[in-house]
Amino acid sequence: MLWVGAAVLSLKLGSVSIEWLELWALLVNPQSVSGHGDLGAVVWSLRVPRLLLGALAGGGLAVAGAVWQGVLRNPLADPYLIGASAGAAVGGALALLFGIGAGVSWALPLQAFLGSLASVAVVYRLASEPARPLSVERLLLAGVAVSSFLSAGLSAAMVLRSESYTQLYLWLVGSLAGRGWEHLTLAAPYVLAAGLVLMAYLPRLNLMQLGQETAQSLGLDMRRDPGVVIALASLLTAALVAVCGMIGFVGLVIPHIARLLVGPDLRRLVPVAAVLGAVLLNIADLAARTLWAPMELPVGVLTALLGAPFFLFLLARRPL
Repeated sequence: MLWVGAAVLSLKLGSVSIEWLELWALLVNPQSVSGHGDLGAVVWSLRVPRLLLGALAGGGLAVAGAVWQGVLRNPLADPYLIGASAGAAVGGALALLFGIGAGVSWALPLQAFLGSLASVAVVYRLASEPARPLSVERLLLAGVAVSSFLSAGLSAAMVLRSESYTQLYLWLVGSLAGRGWEHLTLAAPYVLAAGLVLMAYLPRLNLMQLGQETAQSLGLDMRRDPGVVIALASLLTAALVAVCGMIGFVGLVIPHIARLLVGPDLRRLVPVAAVLGAVLLNIADLAARTLWAPMELPVGVLTALLGAPFFLFLLARRPL
């Protein structure tokens, strides 16, 4: 019900406010769009795909964050920990700065998606050791090293092609502005498929939180299972970063709120985090495009402004 309320407000409010009865008519009977002038296009071409993509991004990042915190047994883990964001940034930068696929709406998301997956694959390969369980410490160190290298390369590219700096910056901070059905259909298959498989892995993830030795004694393959979970969470993150940019703090803060509500059992925590993430990002996006109208604030800036102090508040009240 909480998400339904946020969704209705997101569809009604904006630079053009829609009357309740007219909104109801458009939602119940999409075929009546032509009879409502430009309002039909506003709802079905702009607001509905943006709403759904926001819910998908918020829920997906929250799930990825909960999974990362579980498998790495680190409460500060988030979806961008091992290079997914840096790889997506470099992939997107190549598309923006050098005009790869110019004029094609899906070129930037595709380049960012491929860059993110390539970065995560390199990090995982560097962290892997033959015939030994995956080392969390090696994974984190490899992620920091690869992310730093890619970030340096991105900074150099931005200096060399400064005319595209503003466009790239707006994408890097995370935004749902201008996103439509093509962006939703590009990300949704990967996010939903990875999310459903992760849900099936939740009982095993609960065991991983007990530590490598305990989990292995209970039947987990610690050379395979953590790698599968990390790959799925990275795929989910890469797809979302590719179409929305890097929206921060959702994957870090939301799992902690869900943990306070339902406890540490991931079988309950992850679904609750998905719903809370969807609600949070839809509300944040609504605020970002209405509070400063006609100017629109990137939603990633707003989530950082709200998320960082709230996370510090949680940390002060309940040490992690």
